[in-house]
Amino acid sequence: MIKVVNIKKDFPNSEYAVFLVEKEIEYSKKEGVDVLVVVHGYGASGVGGLIKSEVHIKLKELVNKGKIKSFIPGEKFSEINSLDSEKIIKKHPNILIESQYNLNPGITIINISI
Repeated sequence: MIKVVNIKKDFPNSEYAVFLVEKEIEYSKKEGVDVLVVVHGYGASGVGGLIKSEVHIKLKELVNKGKIKSFIPGEKFSEINSLDSEKIIKKHPNILIESQYNLNPGITIINISI
């Protein structure tokens, strides 16, 4: 199952945004979600925001601890030869139809259990 969560809607600071992502991962595991799509935005500067950077730092830590399988920045989701993307697409082929997921730097796709 895929779940989409928009953490940018309330304009949180980066620390709170990271907290929200961690909580959403916990909830998603309990709900049987295997792919979590986090909408974090890209930053007002147009070069990638602090929230995205901080969320990715936390996700790398969670991968290293074995709490999630992997994560894919939206802008890299449909790249050829991405094994992580291929696993998700194989289980959820409709994800490619969702244009909001493909090549979108304002999202991150978290592989929780595939």
